[in-house]
Amino acid sequence: MKLTKEQVLTISKGDQEIADFITGLLVVMDQQAKRIKQLEACVHELERQLGQNSHNSSKPPTSDGLRKPTNLRQAGGKKGAPKGHPGHTLRFCSNPDEVVTHTLEDCSRCASLLTTTTYETRQVFDLPAPRVRVTEHRAQLACCSACGLEQRADFPAHVKAPTQYGDGFTAWTAYLHAYQMLPLERIAALFEDLMGLRPSEATLLSMLGRMHRQLEQAEQDIRKILFQKPLVHADETGVRVKEQLHWMHTVYTSDYTWLAIHDRRGSKGMNALGQLPFYLGTVVHDCFTSYFVNEYRFTHALCNAHLLRECKGIAEHDRHQWAASMVELLQESWQLVREYRQWEKPIPAEVVDAICSHYDEILKDAPYEWAKISKGKAKSKSENLAVRLAKYKPEILRFLWDAHTPFDNNQAERDLRMVKVKQKISGCFRTLEDATQFARMRSVISTLINQKLAVLPALVSSLAGQLRFG
Repeated sequence: MKLTKEQVLTISKGDQEIADFITGLLVVMDQQAKRIKQLEACVHELERQLGQNSHNSSKPPTSDGLRKPTNLRQAGGKKGAPKGHPGHTLRFCSNPDEVVTHTLEDCSRCASLLTTTTYETRQVFDLPAPRVRVTEHRAQLACCSACGLEQRADFPAHVKAPTQYGDGFTAWTAYLHAYQMLPLERIAALFEDLMGLRPSEATLLSMLGRMHRQLEQAEQDIRKILFQKPLVHADETGVRVKEQLHWMHTVYTSDYTWLAIHDRRGSKGMNALGQLPFYLGTVVHDCFTSYFVNEYRFTHALCNAHLLRECKGIAEHDRHQWAASMVELLQESWQLVREYRQWEKPIPAEVVDAICSHYDEILKDAPYEWAKISKGKAKSKSENLAVRLAKYKPEILRFLWDAHTPFDNNQAERDLRMVKVKQKISGCFRTLEDATQFARMRSVISTLINQKLAVLPALVSSLAGQLRFG
């Protein structure tokens, strides 16, 4: 409350001492009002942080605890597979390993002899008990009858010791370590429990090092193929290497995965790894600033799942109707696009224009000042989100007119989620070499699985230099 000197003197009936006292009280009240406003803002932000979960922010699902979160997904009708889904089940094997014939002796009604006509078949798929297969290599020793030279036949190049583990152990170790995220101690325990042999951790590390070297060409094949893809997904997540923060970067499609580690998250890390700076297609990513640096020449498509979570958080905590309206618009637009894509038809131009117009109308209700945008002074969560929605509108709505652009970046996030699982199991990578080995092996194994190829035989073939992509 502000009063002029004349008003204060009038209230104090001309007494200067009372006027000074009132003026001092007013100054204190003004300071208290400002402080209360600051504290209210702090409380508001703390309440926002307490209310955040994986469905209204970028926090991981593991941070939700035992609370039942609100699901952003829309109901798809009846339970079960969607209409038209082919489904899958065990298929009959044309060459079974064993055939057991069940015969009839005589007729169950009159005891007469039976004439065989045909068979009804059923097949049981089962796993045999694991066992170690030992191969003994014998190199002939001989002496020349003419000159007396003692000679020995050559052992295969990969047989270097009197006793050693074979390529199967190496393939299993790489798969269990890089894809199933088992620590070395548990891998050794698994081999001992199932097969009666327990390799030392040093032996397992040696196997992983060998597999890493042999997969170099396969990794280069993956990178070359990703350069040729018209659209890729990109993301990064923090990991600990020797207790220091590093970043696992990924470039991903539905059939190829590439992971790499670097100590920087932004453009310095991306440039050093060398995949995105030379890519010319479309990259689906979150709205991380480094993706928009000037030297990158790819087309941008933003992840709408991130934006939905942020809008939901604003709607829940700040009670802003515009954010709830944006959630509804984006979800309905994606549902409409999915229907048109199922019909293999482009969405009509007038429908796209209507959605874009509605998008702009919603943003007009957002509580921010347009004058602040050019000066970069937007401060609140709501203001920052509204600015991004306005600035990157074409990148956000690209899925409307580009039939190859997905709605979200969930593919890349799913692949990186397992990196976080690895960190939770093992704590952190002990060395940068360990993290680099994990990234390469995970890249190749994920690619094999995406392409529905048998993982273990492929890894064994890689040890002979026979695994290639493309």
